[in-house]
Order: sequence, then C-alpha cells, then structure tokens
Amino acid sequence: MSTLLSTAVIIISAKVGSHVLSKLKQPPVLGMLLLGLLLGPSGLNIVRSNEVLKTLADIGVIILLFMAGLETDLAGMRKEGRVSILTATGGVILPFFSGFLIGRAFHFNIGESLFLGTALTATSVSIPVMTLFDLDRLRGPEGRAILGASVMDDVMAVLILAFTAGLLGGGSKIVVSLGEMSLFFVLACIIGLFAFQRIMQFAMRLQASQALLAVAFGILLIYASAADLAGIAPITGAYVAGVFLGRTAVRRRLLSGMDTIGHALFISIFFVHVGLQEKLQIGGGQYLFLVLYILVGIVGKFVGCGLGATLGGLRIYRSVRVGIGMIPRGEVALAVASIAMSRGLVGAAEFSSTVLLVVVTALITPPLLKWSFAERGETKELGEENDVPSHDHTE
Repeated sequence: MSTLLSTAVIIISAKVGSHVLSKLKQPPVLGMLLLGLLLGPSGLNIVRSNEVLKTLADIGVIILLFMAGLETDLAGMRKEGRVSILTATGGVILPFFSGFLIGRAFHFNIGESLFLGTALTATSVSIPVMTLFDLDRLRGPEGRAILGASVMDDVMAVLILAFTAGLLGGGSKIVVSLGEMSLFFVLACIIGLFAFQRIMQFAMRLQASQALLAVAFGILLIYASAADLAGIAPITGAYVAGVFLGRTAVRRRLLSGMDTIGHALFISIFFVHVGLQEKLQIGGGQYLFLVLYILVGIVGKFVGCGLGATLGGLRIYRSVRVGIGMIPRGEVALAVASIAMSRGLVGAAEFSSTVLLVVVTALITPPLLKWSFAERGETKELGEENDVPSHDHTE
C-alpha cells in the first residue's frame, strides 16, 4: 500500500475508531491505539510504518505536547512543584530498582539489568495528556502534576541512561549530558520570557495567510529540535515552547489553530502509528520474565508516583489518578531498549518485552484514568466536541 493511501486509511479509520469508542464511553485514544495494532504487523498487516508516517507521527506528538504547554497554568504548577518533584522521584527510583532486580533474578548480567531498569523510568506523557483532554481535566491538579512530573522524570531518565551507557562504556558522560540539558532549559526559558511576546506581535503584523500560526509552529519545531540536540526528548522542548507561548496574548488563537491541524491530521497518525511500529513477538521461553517485567513496570510507576504525589500533599484519590497517568511508557523506553540491543546487551525477546510494555501500558491507561475520574463523577461525556477547547475548572 502506498504511503498516501496508508495515510488516508489511518486518518479516516482513526476518526471512525474514536467515534466507536466514544459511543462505548471509552477514551477515543484507545480506539486509535487498537486500530494501529489491527492495521499493523501484529494484526492484518495492511499498513506498514515508514519514514514518512514516522515523521508525521513525530509531528503529531510534539503538537499534542505543545497544546498541553499552551494549556498549562504556570501559577498552578508553581503551587504543585513539590508534588511534581516527589512524583517524578518516586516514579523513577522504584521502577528503576524493580527492573534491575527483575533482571538479576532472571540471571541477566549487571549491564543488562541496568538497561532493563532504565527502560522503566521515563513516562510517555502523550497518552495521559490526550485522555485528560478528552475528559476535560488537563488543567486540574492531577493534570498539572502529571505534566510537571513527566518533564522531570524524562530528564532523570536521560541522565540515568547517560550514566549507565558511560559506565558500561568505560567512562561517564553524565557531566556533559547535564551541561547540555541545563543550557537548553536556561536558553529556552530566557528566550521564552523575553522574546516570545515580541515575536508574536511581529507575526501579527505580517501580511500573509495564517502567519501567526505558522510562526508559532516554527518555534515549536525549533524548540523540539533543540531539545533533541541536548539529549532530551523533543516532546519536552515542544511542551516548554507551549508553556511560554501560552503566556502571550495570542494563546487562545494558537490553541484553536493547533487543535484544528493537530486533531484533524497529525495526532491521529501518531496514536495509530504506535501500533504499527513493531510486530509483537514472545520468544526464547521468557514468558514468566515478560509477565513480571510488564507487571513491575506498571505497579512500580503507579506505586512510586502515587506515593510521591501523596507525600507532596495531594489527596489519596488524586494521587491514584496521578499514579495511573504516569504508567505509560513510550519513546524513551524504546530508545533505551534499542541502544541496549545494538550493544548486544539484550536480545530480541527482551526488546519485545519492552515493546509489549509500551503497548500494554498505552492500552490500559486511558480506561483506568477515565474510571478514576468516574468514581467521583468528575468526567464529561466523551466525544463531546467544542470548536475551541476550554479546560478552565474551579477546584
């Protein structure tokens, strides 16, 4: 199937799948994830991932995190900074040591076990963000805690990866990595604070169609690329760009425009693409390891993040939601597994275990997150759409 036809199939079927899941009172993102598994090599194998689809999917996830940044209430995040720090810390320490111990229990060597633990540390924030958008709860305390903690544990995961790779390679690059990340955040914040308002004013004066949205989109790509160069996930750069553009007077216009182009095209492609990337295989007789590794990955994040949120001052029911929202793994986990396999530190069965972890956590998080809000009657009817997202709630 050609790339153009594959793209058409993904876009149209994603909306149909989202509609079906909405009618079943389930998060629409779950429909897109299942669709990816159905269309891809794990199912009917009629659509295959390629570089074009991967690029479109990458744009989709950075748009999603950019929109999350536009929605972020900085004052609220400052109030919950302690919650985010403790949530991220608990969500890194417990999964890392749990993964390491599982590896040692199954007789993996030190290097293999370190990489298995590292793969469990970082959260894929795109899944809870999309679900909280659907539930109209992104600007609540749980959403702010998840966003803040996800950015922090992404940085922690990269540092752990740099330390582990450097340690096993005979020398540590952690100082260099820390310096690059610090430089990125310092420059990104300075430019965002002192230049974005003037850049947006300049864009509004341009006599060109949709100039404001185009300039903002360019800034988004620049920040995502800069984060990638600094060794941080591009989605973190996109989120930071959104946070600072959200402080400008054109925030609502940007959110409306990004919502249109994102949900019409790129975001749907991203979530379907998750299921297209890899044929799930279970081999090598490691069935018990597979089950325990996935279980440890889920429980470790839930308990570690939930406990951290509770220690940070959130009520138990909110901490449960934060713990659930931090469960998904994504691109960082896959990157760690790819590095480990390229170095011969893990085999195909262990790599597939990480892929399965990513898929399983992506599938279980949306319904669990919806249930956690429904328990207290705080969800809205899924599938209700507004021309411009409005997520302002009084707590």
